Amino acid sequence: MRLLLFVSLLLLLGLLSGTPTAQTVTDQITEAVLAAPESLRDGARVIVRDDEGQPTILRAGTNSLVCEPDGPQPGFGVECYHSSFQAVMDWTYRRLAEGARTYREAYADGGPEADINAGAMQYALIGQTKEDAVQTMSIKLPYATADSTGLPIEERDNGPWLMWAGTAAAHIMFSTKPPSVPDEYPGR
Repeated sequence: MRLLLFVSLLLLLGLLSGTPTAQTVTDQITEAVLAAPESLRDGARVIVRDDEGQPTILRAGTNSLVCEPDGPQPGFGVECYHSSFQAVMDWTYRRLAEGARTYREAYADGGPEADINAGAMQYALIGQTKEDAVQTMSIKLPYATADSTGLPIEERDNGPWLMWAGTAAAHIMFSTKPPSVPDEYPGR
């Protein structure tokens, strides 16, 4: 009886403490497409990832965009990307599941050789919370360099710059970084 009372008390405290409840599939889909341009949201494929980074399709898509809802990492982050980037994202999330703390760390050993369409887009909303999340966009340009693009390789808030220059994951980044976005957030 004491054990039952103790367990009931723990459950009640958990419910009163604001413990988040699991999202429905509809909620996950709605959240996942927030970063996408409105005209592409209805046709985007939506996936979620398990603890090992493996994707599961929540909704099949009719266009080339793949979207993911917020995951377990600190802060808030949803992203949508061109389907040619799917293999890279799958590999990256497996590396994060294996212990890499950020995308940058996951790419430290070069990443997979994937057939990424030059010019493919990636959209993200990132922040400490959903309410303060800001839009970032990137254009994939595999192996682009500062010399080949004329872009700086230093991070710039409110301006374009070339991230991961000279690698298969090189891309032009357009972002604003509010003070509340942690540098260690996986999407940065």
